[in-house]
Amino acid sequence: MDNHIQIEKLSFSYDLKKVLEQVDMNISKGSFFCLVGPNGSGKSTLLKVISSVLKPQKGVVYLEGRDINHMKNREKAKLLSFVPQNTSLEFDFRVSDVVLMGRYPYVNKLRGETGEDMEIAEKAMEYTNTTHLKDRSFMELSGGERQRVILAQALAQEPDILILDEPVSHLDLQHQVEILNLIKKMCVDRKLTAITVLHDLNMASAYSDYIVMMKEGKIMRQGTPFETLTTSNIKEIFSTDVYVSVSPVGSKPYIYTLTRPNIEKKGVRVHVICGGGSGSSIIGTLHSEGFDLSSGVLAIGDLDWKISKENAVKIAEEVPFVGISDEAYAMNRELAAEADAIVLAGLYIGKSNKRNLELLLEEELEGKPLLILEDESFAERDYTGGIALQLYECIKGRGYAMLTDSKRLGEEILKVVETHGEN
Repeated sequence: MDNHIQIEKLSFSYDLKKVLEQVDMNISKGSFFCLVGPNGSGKSTLLKVISSVLKPQKGVVYLEGRDINHMKNREKAKLLSFVPQNTSLEFDFRVSDVVLMGRYPYVNKLRGETGEDMEIAEKAMEYTNTTHLKDRSFMELSGGERQRVILAQALAQEPDILILDEPVSHLDLQHQVEILNLIKKMCVDRKLTAITVLHDLNMASAYSDYIVMMKEGKIMRQGTPFETLTTSNIKEIFSTDVYVSVSPVGSKPYIYTLTRPNIEKKGVRVHVICGGGSGSSIIGTLHSEGFDLSSGVLAIGDLDWKISKENAVKIAEEVPFVGISDEAYAMNRELAAEADAIVLAGLYIGKSNKRNLELLLEEELEGKPLLILEDESFAERDYTGGIALQLYECIKGRGYAMLTDSKRLGEEILKVVETHGEN
């Protein structure tokens, strides 16, 4: 590993309160490096110590092999730029002036900024897409615009290392993605080393090359997203139950929280046949009403699959964009057979999921209470050239209950299950 930053046995306290304890880290050049952990775990303090805003009581921070506390301020400023959580300014400045402030390590106090400084600031604004803002007042800008301007300022400083304390915590989703894309681009294009704190674990997973998990001032785990963002690690550090899968885009870990409130159980198991979001509200509502649920066959990463995972629902699942395999079909049949009732959501049917309908004509399931949600003509949802419609008509011919209002679904399930039990 090409260690750009090396941290050895770092400890720091505010008065008698120990905030960092025996921290060891190596950060390689050009990497996107992320600190995660609960509030109060020492993440922001560690960034301040790395950037020499704070001086540690014990331990050393090496920048390119040199002890940072033995370096002059201008030397450090040419290597490292620190962007704090609060990027507001006490006085109002034009955007172009704010960006030009990034040149302070290079500016001669007597001569002032040179043409080269101006050119570098202009290029930094071009890179961060802030040139059109250069004559605007910094105070007038939106949060996302301000953050881009501050990144332009940092870029004008021409550092090798960029340290950012929660750079997207106050931004909406669009601007979070915009800023993180920009930081990642700097790492790739300019071999800039970025060290940041992020609270959203999925954002950290998507953008980071390396993640450090902190708790109570100590490093608990460090490594790649796949090495660190595991179910057991997240449970240990955040005291939260999660399910970790692979993101359907980007091939990185994706975390789903498992919500388990105290709900009075109905003692009734329901199997939901759905997909493409058709079962999301059904699963959420029935789960909140105390039904035991299963679902299938669902493509991994599908919206209904995600909702099922969040609610700890048993799933018959399949790899996306392929037909339902015999194994997935058998699992779906097993879950349906174990259920007291089956719900058929208003899903769209194509060749890849047609077997979800074929399941309902299985002899094993004949007589099983089935509730069909029909909010629009099935023909509009048939993408099999009419094959699915024929299956659907056969299913309806068995005399199952039809519903158009999913709000009454829980009530209707209890009715049909009770009636079926009496028979």
